[in-house]
Amino acid sequence: MAAKVKRLRRQPRLTGVLRGSIRIAGVAAGGALLATVTAGVAGAGTSSSGQYQVLVNAPFTGSTASLGSFIDLPCKAAARVIDQAGGVLGKKLGCTPVNNYGDPADAVPALERAFATDKTLVMAVGLDSATAATTAPLVERQKLPFFTTNGLTSFDRQTNPYFWRMSPSDNQNGAAYSAAAARLHYKKVAVIYANNIGAAGNIPGTNAAAKKLKLTITSNLTIPGDQTSYSSIVERVVAGKPQALIFYADTQTTATFLSNYSQLTGGKLPPMITAEASIAPTYITALQKVISTRYIEKDIYFVGQTMTKSQAAFTNFSHAMKAIGAPGGTINGVISSLFTGINIMSLAIDMAHSTKGTVYNADILKIVTARKGAVKVHTYAQGLAALKHHHAIQYVGTSGAIKFNKYHNFVGSWGVNHITASGTPSQVFKLAGTTVLADAG
Repeated sequence: MAAKVKRLRRQPRLTGVLRGSIRIAGVAAGGALLATVTAGVAGAGTSSSGQYQVLVNAPFTGSTASLGSFIDLPCKAAARVIDQAGGVLGKKLGCTPVNNYGDPADAVPALERAFATDKTLVMAVGLDSATAATTAPLVERQKLPFFTTNGLTSFDRQTNPYFWRMSPSDNQNGAAYSAAAARLHYKKVAVIYANNIGAAGNIPGTNAAAKKLKLTITSNLTIPGDQTSYSSIVERVVAGKPQALIFYADTQTTATFLSNYSQLTGGKLPPMITAEASIAPTYITALQKVISTRYIEKDIYFVGQTMTKSQAAFTNFSHAMKAIGAPGGTINGVISSLFTGINIMSLAIDMAHSTKGTVYNADILKIVTARKGAVKVHTYAQGLAALKHHHAIQYVGTSGAIKFNKYHNFVGSWGVNHITASGTPSQVFKLAGTTVLADAG
């Protein structure tokens, strides 16, 4: 297939997108982390002897290189806890970064080289929105189970048996923003998204939910990213007198837009509803330069998948991320889904006594399904210990029980959070997952 795809020598088209619906804002925070993942980035990494490897498919170079760093972090965290518990079938687990360059044409030959040269790959994660349409079929052809971060709605009813997703699609995230606005009793909202696949993909869900919830959309705009000024656009938005903004863009765009808005209204800003994964140190720092700390802490609502801090799985996840030096803003639902996915796939391998995807893929569903006599486990170590004693298990994740539908998608509930000036989230309320899904249209 590589021969049919022209190699494109260009930078990726996206800017700062973590997945179809959630971005990592504050890409500067990823600079130091990038050095930890670039060693094998030219194609497939060289696997260490005696290890099994997780293929981490993400952009590791170009304008979205920080995205690769963030997708690689939960793999490193999961490998750490798995190795501490004794490994997968007694072997250590490593992470092999495979650069997709943020571009489908470049992603295909890189992935094909990985499969041709590395025979220790036993699972995969990543496959972000920019490249999933072309990379997912290649991974399926290899019969390699994978957990993806992509938010493309085309995967909502997919039939690839090796595909697994534990994060919402764009439509669902978009609906959650409107549902949050309604729950906060706003009747008139301005909907503003950056013009890229990561942000604009949310628009249909936002609009569909707004209609069902009887919200009035005063402005419905897609704006170019990283402009020096948005004053003319802000004037149009202000004229509509919105009670709140549903706003989704990268750090620079957000800071410039809010600065222009504040200048035109004498410092008066409507509350803003945005993505949970915008929470990052550089995001907060950038906003503090142009708007008040009080607005950041009291009037911005961050919407994302809820995680239950009382769950042992959350404690295990957050401790593992901190142990590898993950920065603030990475303890979120999408990152957790990859960490959890690697734990689940590893336990499925242990259950099946095989690393062949054709064998252990069927056990993924068994690992998470509640059934009579199954022991609830919240960590890989607990699961492995139970399996060694020949117990059936039910792996419970950071947000509770996991229930995949027939398309191998699972979406839990959403949380709406405030943050402190230091970036610590504080939940304001939850949104029922079933309600949001119904509103997504």
